Amino acid sequence: MDHAPCHAPDPAQIAALIALIGRDSFARDLAQVLADRFGCESFHIFLYRKAQGPAVLANHPDPPAHARGLQNYLSYTHVINPAYRAFQQGHTPGVYMISDFFPNGSADIAQPDIDVHIEDGEPIGYRTPGWPRNMAEVIVLIVLPNGTALDFSFLTPLGSTRTSACHQTMTWLFPALDAVLQRQFAIHPASLEADHTPADQEDRFQDFGGDTLTAREREVAQLILIGHSSGSISLNLGISLPTVKTHRRNIYSKLQISSQAELFSLFLLHLK
Repeated sequence: MDHAPCHAPDPAQIAALIALIGRDSFARDLAQVLADRFGCESFHIFLYRKAQGPAVLANHPDPPAHARGLQNYLSYTHVINPAYRAFQQGHTPGVYMISDFFPNGSADIAQPDIDVHIEDGEPIGYRTPGWPRNMAEVIVLIVLPNGTALDFSFLTPLGSTRTSACHQTMTWLFPALDAVLQRQFAIHPASLEADHTPADQEDRFQDFGGDTLTAREREVAQLILIGHSSGSISLNLGISLPTVKTHRRNIYSKLQISSQAELFSLFLLHLK
């Protein structure tokens, strides 16, 4: 039976959040409260900063079972992650499904490759190396006064009642969680910082194919990489669907590849 681990918060749970304010170990203790009192089984608390890669403030469980996938995300795959890109583009704080950031429909599906896995069962159409299979993500995005943001990424089995229950709980909880974090930042901002975050990969994203592709082809390739289908590319660039398909064929030919999976793999090699 699929038991939903997330539920509506009660006053005692809100009080547990408030009791964390001022602690040096705030992020780690917050993760424990979310796990113990709200039943959230698997999640990360990421710190996002403009023009920098993400950092982890807390994980549950710690260490996570998918440590390789997490490290890949922090090092380079974040640049094509919908939630990370939404923050960099000034998205409104709130509670989302990862698919809410995914532009105008899922990506076209190709065959799995050894590095990036293009899978129609995944919410965003692909799974990057080492990330757990068939997981939905509930995202809570909270922006702090200094312009940084926290991304609470809750992982739940795809298609389970846990996902909708977690989304509902976090929607109810959002005003209290946001207020607690704003107060914590005012009192102890260092507790919501990270010593180091990797360099942002945006420049590498923008120059992918620069020596080979035309400016329009690079635009199309970038939209493919962040999840746009051919129809979505047509709408976003104001060009016809046959023109998009022509650009895709030209991109594959010039890069000497034959599939979307190979495009992802080539891009990740470019980042590395």
